[in-house]
Amino acid sequence: MVKKRTYIFLIIILVVFFIVMFLVFGRKNIKKSDNTSVFILGDSTVWKYSKNNYYNITYKSSFQKLSWNSYDVYSNNEKVGNYYLWYNDKWYVFDKDRNPIKIDGDLIAIKSNYGLELKKFSTENVTDFSYVDMVLEDNGLSSDSQFTSIYKINFDIDNDSVNEEFYIISNAFAIDFVPEKTFSIAFTIKDNSLYYIYRDVTDNKNFSGCIPYYNSFLDFDNDGTSEFVLSCAKYSNMGQIDMLYKYVDNNFKIIISNQ
Repeated sequence: MVKKRTYIFLIIILVVFFIVMFLVFGRKNIKKSDNTSVFILGDSTVWKYSKNNYYNITYKSSFQKLSWNSYDVYSNNEKVGNYYLWYNDKWYVFDKDRNPIKIDGDLIAIKSNYGLELKKFSTENVTDFSYVDMVLEDNGLSSDSQFTSIYKINFDIDNDSVNEEFYIISNAFAIDFVPEKTFSIAFTIKDNSLYYIYRDVTDNKNFSGCIPYYNSFLDFDNDGTSEFVLSCAKYSNMGQIDMLYKYVDNNFKIIISNQ
């Protein structure tokens, strides 16, 4: 009888051990593989992340299937609440009682099973032009160039407690001056090295092209490091290009775009 009780006790210990090991290791792996999110930016960009893959949802019929789901809604990178979205040529926002909610600024909506949220960041004026002048010279542009957009952002993209510097310089859509060349350039300084994110330099002086801007920072794939969305605003109501970048293989690469 004692041996039988000992045997049963050992079986119970083994079962408990395997359950604990599953909860500690197996559950984490399953959660990672089951990560799913929908990211809505404005009225034309919808990205889905599922099972380690990104999908660009472009059909309006698919937009309809995402309607009347609850999303964490952001405006100008500030969370404004959890609301329901409905699509009819554009996204409309409602509360749980289907009362319309007015959103000022650029709409971003997220639905995720792993707590995906936007990271906070702020822009600042460029006071040290060393890197700006380096980029201008590298692209055959004058150091006396005028800008329609110039700023930088400090953000720790790789979670190593050291901020990277993200710059935007552009003279696109100039009204008060006529540039010799039109340029729009986004670049990053990481570990004292310069990386081009977006670069468009042309002799075309009309209102073609676009002005890039850092739209949002977020850990899209839940791997502990952040990605960022670079948007490029076209002239007037011609829409914009949205591109998700990730630092991989010692470079910043586009993971998915709405183009």
